[in-house]
Amino acid sequence: MEKAPVGQAIMKLAIPMMVAMLAQAIYNLVDMFFVGKVGDPNMLAAISLVFPIFMLAQTIGNVFAIGGSSYISRLLGQKNHEEAKRTSSVCFYLAIIIALITTVLLILFKGRILTLLGTSVATYHHTDDYYTILVIFLPTAILNTLFSGLMRSEGATDKVMKLQLIGIIINIILDPILILQLNMGTKGAAYATVIGQLLSFIYGMYYFCGKKTNLSITRTNFIMNLNMTREVFFIGIPAGMSSLLTGVAQMFNNRIAIGFENGDQIVAGSSVAMRIASLCFMLSFAMTMGYQPFAGFNYGAKNYQRLRKGFIYTLFSTTTVCLLGACIFFFFGSSIIRFFINDEKTIEAGAMIFRVFVIGLITWGVQDTLLTSLQALGKSTRALIISLSRQLVFYLPLLFILSNYFGFKGFIFAFPLSDICSTILTISMSGVLFKIIKEK
Repeated sequence: MEKAPVGQAIMKLAIPMMVAMLAQAIYNLVDMFFVGKVGDPNMLAAISLVFPIFMLAQTIGNVFAIGGSSYISRLLGQKNHEEAKRTSSVCFYLAIIIALITTVLLILFKGRILTLLGTSVATYHHTDDYYTILVIFLPTAILNTLFSGLMRSEGATDKVMKLQLIGIIINIILDPILILQLNMGTKGAAYATVIGQLLSFIYGMYYFCGKKTNLSITRTNFIMNLNMTREVFFIGIPAGMSSLLTGVAQMFNNRIAIGFENGDQIVAGSSVAMRIASLCFMLSFAMTMGYQPFAGFNYGAKNYQRLRKGFIYTLFSTTTVCLLGACIFFFFGSSIIRFFINDEKTIEAGAMIFRVFVIGLITWGVQDTLLTSLQALGKSTRALIISLSRQLVFYLPLLFILSNYFGFKGFIFAFPLSDICSTILTISMSGVLFKIIKEK
């Protein structure tokens, strides 16, 4: 992060993250693929309906993973290793406490939550099976997200890749056995997922209890202070809120979709399209996650010229990835949906969503790079406003208004319009970043 050529340094950090993120995206798709082979759109819709629970786990994990990693990378740039160890330990134990409380609440209010998620008579049983198993093992999913962030903060992105690959490989092995051979349906998909998460968690614990890390998760380093708490939460909460609002938006998206004609098929088609599109988003996000510790380290070390070069390199790379993805999804959308399920109404809905969705996809690289730069530099207020804006200020109002007035067509155009509005806001809020790069 300090002396290697800028492009080489960022790619060395980003490539393991790209593999890890692709694994995460595939992780989300594997269950859908094998459940789709059963040929029941209701099962496919059920997996989509539980997606906000995945986002809730990511929300809690990201508060500490992104907030903690941003602060830790700056501390490492300043050679303040003891404070970095204390920060990682505090993040670990706070994440455990919040994860356990969340799990208990989700179990106690399961019936109400399943109704809120948008289940219908046809999907309720399948959704219940999938939801219950995932919620019981929610703490491991949250801690795996935290482990990824802590590893990333010290540049150990190859370890992040291993953490993710363990889960996806186990999931791929178990899904066909549990879903197709043992006919366990969504329950089998859930068991395959949580077993993979458990093994990833064991690897994470092994790494942080070993001697190859500069960080710590021991109780002796659990020492909080006001500045640490402020740095972690002021960056982590905006990042976490972004994931939470994505889950909330998906919940309302499903509830509105279920009200259209062939609603369950629209939910299934939308879910496949969004999760396929997430492959592109994950690659862009991985580039920025490789760039984040680089930016934080060099900002902490006051190496501003190197920070500027890294910013330009990352902006170009993420935008290129999104443009290529948009072209693929636009021309081959229906074939991609058909690969997952051979139901014509589901394919038709998913393909139409793909063709419209790519309009906003091309802006993701700009959003990711600018937001990550603000987080890495500790500009928490601006990061908070940007993180909240896309879903809360733009997407949800557009979703309700356009769906109400223009039906299904309005429903699908809410995606790209919110992306475009959010990108404009992100650029306007990033003036402080451009000022720092210019002046320093």
